[in-house]
Amino acid sequence: MSVTRKLVGKTLPVFAEPGTIRGDFSVDAPTVANAGRRPVRNLIHASGTVDEAKHEVALWFAPAELHTYRRADEEVMFGEEGG
Repeated sequence: MSVTRKLVGKTLPVFAEPGTIRGDFSVDAPTVANAGRRPVRNLIHASGTVDEAKHEVALWFAPAELHTYRRADEEVMFGEEGG
């Protein structure tokens, strides 16, 4: 999880370090968002736990929008069962 957090950057894009996804591709700040009476716009989201992710996915996506897929190389790497 710490590697993911390092890659994504701090939650508020304005404080995210250069070289992170938020630091390089997000520019919003709480003061600008508050002045516009809107949430902070963020390019990426990273849940803190698997349970949190399941809850958030259910909030943001309908079941029909979720898909399971296998990359072309997974069968070669992992066999038919995938793991």
